[in-house]
Amino acid sequence: MKKQLYFPPLPPSEGEDSQDVPESPSPSTPRCPVRRPPVVWHHDQLPKIAHDLKDTILVALDFEMINHPRHQKVLSESQRMSELGIAVYDPRDATVFSTHTIEERLQKIHVRHYIASRWRKTTPLTCDAFMHTTWPGKGGRIVDHVAHPYDGVFARSRIRPARAIRDKLQDILNRLPTRCLTAEEIAHGQRRPVIVLFWDARLEIKIMFQWGIQFPEYPDPEKRNIELWDLQKWHNLQLARRNAETSDSAYNRLAPLGVLASGHNAGNDVFAMLAAFLYLIYSEEAVWSQYMRDFTWFPEEYMVKLDWVDPEVAEVNERLDPNWEVGSCLGCFF
Repeated sequence: MKKQLYFPPLPPSEGEDSQDVPESPSPSTPRCPVRRPPVVWHHDQLPKIAHDLKDTILVALDFEMINHPRHQKVLSESQRMSELGIAVYDPRDATVFSTHTIEERLQKIHVRHYIASRWRKTTPLTCDAFMHTTWPGKGGRIVDHVAHPYDGVFARSRIRPARAIRDKLQDILNRLPTRCLTAEEIAHGQRRPVIVLFWDARLEIKIMFQWGIQFPEYPDPEKRNIELWDLQKWHNLQLARRNAETSDSAYNRLAPLGVLASGHNAGNDVFAMLAAFLYLIYSEEAVWSQYMRDFTWFPEEYMVKLDWVDPEVAEVNERLDPNWEVGSCLGCFF
């Protein structure tokens, strides 16, 4: 008798049907090419890259998605979107510091984390998809539920309908080029340059395409200054992995820098992406050389210090979990 696989039912929309984002039959998202960040052949090139980015707003963007086979058949990627993380670093915010240590720069990263209300009850403890208990192939290998939406430590999570998350994303993107402009710049109609960072941009681009997200407009289309960079494809991170001769996942390359929280979710991930990029770009030669040579032997003294992170944020987010119990720290970062 053929074994019957159990597929979890679709979660109720709970009155959210009108809140779903309608997918445009012809999405209008501009076809901005996703590029690799510039290749750094030697540490001496880093000061020039840092100089080129001295007034550029850096944005990290990450989606999480429910990836169960049953849902794949009936829901699009944007409908299965469970989390959105956005991190913004503006060099003009960091000018208040005189020393510009990496910790001071990281404190100026603004993080937003949104959990889609439709999927707010889907956590590692509640997800009953069959692949978490038994997998019919590959020797019965069990696949863990990866995302921990309530383990955020860098920003208080917000539970919102998909439409509200889409509108917030569009609003943040629209305001980036005019952020912190001087009176003179406003008078001359100037706009700030923006770089959006991804970690494997395929899902993010697909969801934004389905949502019809528009990237910021510039008064002069010829001077449109927004770029999309995929950090996973950065040649230097690829080279570091080959030098270390490791088979670890690409994302684990960021762990030695000390920027990864224990809970994997969109809010923690966007901070890690942006923090790692800033750390490497502004790193000293000894740090850069050691990381490129073999990041698996990265000295602890080189790791980023995150003792400035407010522990209350993690506690508040943990209480949002439908399965939260007093004293049950499921993914404590501290």
